[in-house]
Amino acid sequence: MTDAAVGELRAAARALCVETAPVEFGLANYDLAGALLDRDAPTDELEEAAQAAARALLVFTPQELPDLFAGASDRLGQAQWRAGRRDDANRTYGQTAGALGAVGQHGLQARLLAGYARAAGQAAATDDPFSIRQAVGVFDTAIAAARMAEATGLLVSLLNGSGRLLASNPASADEALSRFDQAAEAADDAEVGVAMAVHANRAAAYGLRERGDRDTNLQEAIASYNRAVHLPGISEHPVEAAHLYRALGMAWGQRPGGDRAQNLRQADGALAAALELLPNNAPPSERASMWSERGLAQAELSQRGIPGATSAAVEAFRKGLKAASGGEATPLAAQLANNLGSAIMTAAGQGLEASLAEAAEALDRAAQLWMSLGQPEDAGASQLNAGLVYMTLHSTEQDGAHLDNAIERLQGATAARPLATHPAPHAVAQFNLGMALAFRAQGSDETDLVASVEAFRAALQVWRGPDAPPQAAVAHANLGSMLLGMAKQNEPELLRDAAYHYEQALAVYTPATNPQQHQVISNNLALVRRRQAAGNGSV
Repeated sequence: MTDAAVGELRAAARALCVETAPVEFGLANYDLAGALLDRDAPTDELEEAAQAAARALLVFTPQELPDLFAGASDRLGQAQWRAGRRDDANRTYGQTAGALGAVGQHGLQARLLAGYARAAGQAAATDDPFSIRQAVGVFDTAIAAARMAEATGLLVSLLNGSGRLLASNPASADEALSRFDQAAEAADDAEVGVAMAVHANRAAAYGLRERGDRDTNLQEAIASYNRAVHLPGISEHPVEAAHLYRALGMAWGQRPGGDRAQNLRQADGALAAALELLPNNAPPSERASMWSERGLAQAELSQRGIPGATSAAVEAFRKGLKAASGGEATPLAAQLANNLGSAIMTAAGQGLEASLAEAAEALDRAAQLWMSLGQPEDAGASQLNAGLVYMTLHSTEQDGAHLDNAIERLQGATAARPLATHPAPHAVAQFNLGMALAFRAQGSDETDLVASVEAFRAALQVWRGPDAPPQAAVAHANLGSMLLGMAKQNEPELLRDAAYHYEQALAVYTPATNPQQHQVISNNLALVRRRQAAGNGSV
C-alpha cells in the first residue's frame, strides 16, 4: 500500500473516538494494522501496527464480533512477532485463542492458532531441534483446535506443516511420517493443492527414510505419488502434476525389489506423463532433465535386452540434448551429449540403424562442454568413445581423416586421464591409441610404429598379472608384431622383446581356447626364433 493510502488510514483512525463511534474506531484501527503489516515495515511501523490492532480489540469482542476479534488478534500477534517481541506474541495468541475457545468459536480459534504455528515454523532453525520442537508444540495446539472445529482442510494443512518441520531432523523422521499418514487419510477431502502437497511430502519422507526395508518404503512413496496424480482437479495444476509424475518415475527407478524391467517401464511411463503435462514455458533445463531420466531408464532396459529400448534411449537423449541446447554450458548438456553418443554406439553394435557420424558429433560436443566446465576427466571419457567411433567409421568408409580424428581424440583421452591418477581408463585409452596408430602406420610409418609401441607399453604398465583384462593379450600380440617389423636388421633387443610379448599372448591364446590366434602367434614366434638364430650366426 502506498504511503499516501497509509496516511489516510492514520488520519481516519486518529479522527475517531472509541466512546462516540466505537465500531468505526475499531474498523479504522483494524484496517491500519493490516495496511502496515502488508508492507515490509520497519520496527517502528510494526509497533504502530501492534498499537492499532490493540485499539481495535477495545471494541471487538469474541462474544459479539468474533471474526473481527480473531482478525485483530492475529494482526496484533503478527506485529509483535515480526518486531521480535516473541513472548508478547505468545501471550497474545494464547489469550485470544483461549477467549475464542471459551465461547465455542473453535473454527476461528483454529485459524488464529494456525497463523501463529506457521510463523513459528518459519522462524524455527532447521539445525536447532529445540526451536523445531517449540514450533511443533504450537502446531499441536492448532491441530487440537482444528479437530474440535472439524475443520478438515485446516487440520490437513497443519499436520502437513508440522510433519515438514519434523522431517527436517532425521531423529524425528518417523514422527513426521506419522503426521503425514494422518494428513493423507483426510487429504482427499481437502482442497486439491493441499492434498497434492500432503501426498508429495508423505512420499518424499518415505523415499528418504533410513529405517525399515528400503523397497517397502519406496512402495509407500509410490502409493502416495499415485494418489496425488489421480486427485480430482489435478489437471488444473499441470506444473505441480508434472513434478509429481517425475518424482513417481524416480521412485520407480530407485526400487531395489520386484521385477527390475517392470520397474523401469513404470518409471519411463511416469516420466512420459510428466513431459506431456509440463507447460511449454517451463525452463528448458527441466524438460532436458526429464528426457535424460527417460533415456537412462531406456538405456538400462537396453542392457537387459528389451526390444526397442536402445532406439528409445537414443531418441530420449536426442530430445534432451535439443532441449538443453542454446544456453550456457552445463553438466546436464554435456552428459546428454555423451549419453546420446554412447546410445548410438550401442545401437550400431546391435545392428540397428544408427548414424555413427551423429554419435561422433555428440561425443565431440560432450568433450568440449566438459572441458569448458573444467572437468577434464569427464572430457576424457567422451574423447575415448569418440575415438572408438572414428575408428569404426574408418573401418567402414576407409577414410583416412576418420583415423586421424580417432588418434587425436584418443591422445586427448590419455592426457585428460593420466596414468598417475586414472590408471584403468588411461590403460584403455592407450590400448586403443596403440591400435589406431598401428592401423595408420601400415607397418611402414616409423613414427606411428614407435608411437604405437609406446601406447601399448603404457597400457601394459597397468594390465599386469592374473587380473589383466583380455585386451592385454591383444596388446602383447600386436606389440610383438610391431617389434618384429621394426627389427629389420635382426636387432637382438627388438627380437627379444617381440618374443617375450608373443609368449605373453600365447599364455592366453591357448590351443584349447583360441586355436586360430594360437596358431598365428605361434608361427610369428617361430619366425622370431629363426631370425634370432640368424642374427646369432647359427642356422
